[in-house]
Amino acid sequence: SAAKAWLSALRGGLFIPFPDGILTSLPYAQPVEPEIYVEKRNFDSRRDAGMYFIRRLSPLGHARVINNPYLWSWLGMFYFDEVVRKDASGKVSLGRDTDIAYVIDPEPGPNAGRSTTRRYAHRLMLAYEIYRQHGEKAWFMLDEPINSLRDFTQRLVGAQELFRSKGVVPLAHMLYVDPDTRGLKRNTVNYSRSNAPLGSLSRLIDVLGQLYMTYDVYGMTAEQLLDILPAEFDRFKPIQA
Repeated sequence: SAAKAWLSALRGGLFIPFPDGILTSLPYAQPVEPEIYVEKRNFDSRRDAGMYFIRRLSPLGHARVINNPYLWSWLGMFYFDEVVRKDASGKVSLGRDTDIAYVIDPEPGPNAGRSTTRRYAHRLMLAYEIYRQHGEKAWFMLDEPINSLRDFTQRLVGAQELFRSKGVVPLAHMLYVDPDTRGLKRNTVNYSRSNAPLGSLSRLIDVLGQLYMTYDVYGMTAEQLLDILPAEFDRFKPIQA
């Protein structure tokens, strides 16, 4: 697509003006019904973005919003300058960001399920979904800048069925957020699931998936989930007064 070609040029060190036509001209842009109005603005945090898009996109209905890669790709380009990271001189710095941080391919066919999971690397969709699902209970992910994406956040949201359950986000907060620093504890996440440290987030996702065979994991509270976790999670459990 034109957007991905432009992103590729930026990665190659070429300075090419933003292709405004992809936002306003066919076949790149098509109107939606009912009409939705958005304006250029800064987002102070992921919370700010999530709240904004929930309000503005609500007339479309959640199903049409979350399953519309074209909508999110358009929004990713419209807000590109507000969402992308920049260096000290103000120059765009894509870093390790892949195209999906801004543009989502529909990718129909046998890989559709994996594609759906990867969509949560999109900076704006991620903000929308975290706030819609959990609101302020997910403050430790919402307080992040909109242009950042910790491996912890992406991995937790990417475990879609677990993420949507009512107890998992509060459980992750209880286990992995340091109450004094309000940051993540050490060894909470790793980049390889094959050698995940005991009690880490990757292990939590795997263990809860196994416990689902016996317990109503998706309907349990954080406290109930905490009680059924194996001993490997003890070192992360909050100290009882």
